[in-house]
Amino acid sequence: MLRPRVLIYAAVLAALSIGLLTSIALRTPLKVDVVRDRAALSRIVAGGRLENVYRLQIMNATERPQHYRIRAHGLDGLAVVSEDGFEVGPAEARWVPVRLQIPYGSAEPGSHTVYFDIEAAESAARVSEKSAFLVPR
Repeated sequence: MLRPRVLIYAAVLAALSIGLLTSIALRTPLKVDVVRDRAALSRIVAGGRLENVYRLQIMNATERPQHYRIRAHGLDGLAVVSEDGFEVGPAEARWVPVRLQIPYGSAEPGSHTVYFDIEAAESAARVSEKSAFLVPR
C-alpha cells in the first residue's frame, strides 16, 4: 500500500483536487466584454459634447439575479449618459449600450484610454475593462 508509485499518484491527485477547489473558490462571478460601436466612431451631440458609443456584454455567473452599476473614468469630464444601472438574470449574458461623453475640446485629437468599472450592488464582484475613446481632428 505504501509503495512509491501509490504515493506519487496520491500526491498528484491531491494537488489536482486542491487546484480545482481553489479555482472554483476564487472565480469571479462577473465577466465583461467591451465592444466599440463601429457605425459611428465619434459624434458631436447637443450641448457641444463629444460622444462615443459602446456595447458591453455583461455575463452573470451566479445563480441569482444581479443588479450592476457602470462607471467610467480616464478623461477629464467623462460621463456615462446612458442607463448606468441594470439587472442581469441568473447565468445570463446581456448586451448593454453605453454612451460616454466629454466636453468638446477637453481632449486632444486621437485615441485615449478609458476604463469601465462594473460592480454588483449585492456582492463584492467588480470588474474593470479598458477601451479607447476617439476624439476626431
